[in-house]
Amino acid sequence: MDLKQVKIIISNEKFSSIILKMLDENIDVSITVTGNSMFPLWRDKRDTVVLTKNDTTLLKKGDIPLYRRNSGQYVMHRIIKVNKDSYNLCGDAYTQIEYDLPRDKIIAVVKAFTRKGKYYDCNNPWVRLYTVLWIRLLPFRGFFVGAYILFGKKLRTLICEKMGVCKINCASALSKDKMKRKGLWSCL
Repeated sequence: MDLKQVKIIISNEKFSSIILKMLDENIDVSITVTGNSMFPLWRDKRDTVVLTKNDTTLLKKGDIPLYRRNSGQYVMHRIIKVNKDSYNLCGDAYTQIEYDLPRDKIIAVVKAFTRKGKYYDCNNPWVRLYTVLWIRLLPFRGFFVGAYILFGKKLRTLICEKMGVCKINCASALSKDKMKRKGLWSCL
């Protein structure tokens, strides 16, 4: 059976009612990631996650729940510590910890994701290894993310120039994503 996929943009209120209803009926929901708080694992509007209903008492360190802040904002950050009645969370791109999120704020948990078009189950050994390492690197995370951003662009530029496959100067003002959409980035 072929599944039809439809992309829609909806408000937080409609999002909440639609997603909650589907999750309550034990239907897994796939959504596109927005925001960069889980970089480098996920990129804004590129990657998708599969959410599933879960018993909030069974979540463990490394899980990524979808929760709603008091401001009404929906967020997906990684659990870095399990407390008696709450969780401490942190986005992969951040070093600041969000302490004591009550269990009742959690709506669902990420069970799988698609990154760069490739599907990953959250129980995949490589995903679990990334999770363990990234949590342990929390004190140094700012350095690694900054270095990735700074040197990643320079490294891509160097590779393109050496391979001679970049159709324009990679150091231009165009981002890599824009270059890919315009067919100008062919090396990575």
